[in-house]
Amino acid sequence: MEKYLEQLLADIAHATANVSSPYPTGEESANIWDWISDEDEDKTAPRIELEEWTGIQQSQLPPADQLTDEQVHVLLEALKQLLKEYNWYFCVIFTMPERLEYEVLRTNFSQEAIVKRHHSGFFQTCKDGTDPANCIMGEACHCEYFNKMRKNWVELTPEEERRVHLEIEIKHLKRKHGDRWMRYYPYHLDPDYDDENGNPYDYGFGEDFDEDEEGDDWWRK
Repeated sequence: MEKYLEQLLADIAHATANVSSPYPTGEESANIWDWISDEDEDKTAPRIELEEWTGIQQSQLPPADQLTDEQVHVLLEALKQLLKEYNWYFCVIFTMPERLEYEVLRTNFSQEAIVKRHHSGFFQTCKDGTDPANCIMGEACHCEYFNKMRKNWVELTPEEERRVHLEIEIKHLKRKHGDRWMRYYPYHLDPDYDDENGNPYDYGFGEDFDEDEEGDDWWRK
């Protein structure tokens, strides 16, 4: 098992360091005019099977009962880092043993991922249609948790929803750009920067600005 895990961890490390993306990278990727909401990105972003995207197959991941506690820990951390680099974060909302976390990740690894550019994507910890009573997470089942939440769901006002989008976007920018995140601050989501008529911040271009008419070198003028 040690030799197998050594090769598996090498494969995961290779996949982590070689993320394929349909989007441009670097400074040219930061175009405020391309920004769309998380909801719209869910609808329009490319989708791909996680196994195909990463090159790591679910069948390669040994069941937790075949691993020592240390092996589970090392493999779980490597897989979490892999998913982070692919912007498909593995998150659990309850504290649970690492063995259970690993089994949740392993058993659900064969899933479709959304290749997001503007927002964070999240690993699906429960398959669609899973009966909470049969969920591997037991009382920590995320589906059951959110089902209970929805019973007392409060509809947000447009203003509240905008504030939530602002908070989410700021968290994403900090994660993506680190100390440079303020360079990409989403002023159009912040009501404190609205004009006197309540219109979102227009970045100084005015309501008549047309990026297509101005051309790609508008910023040089």
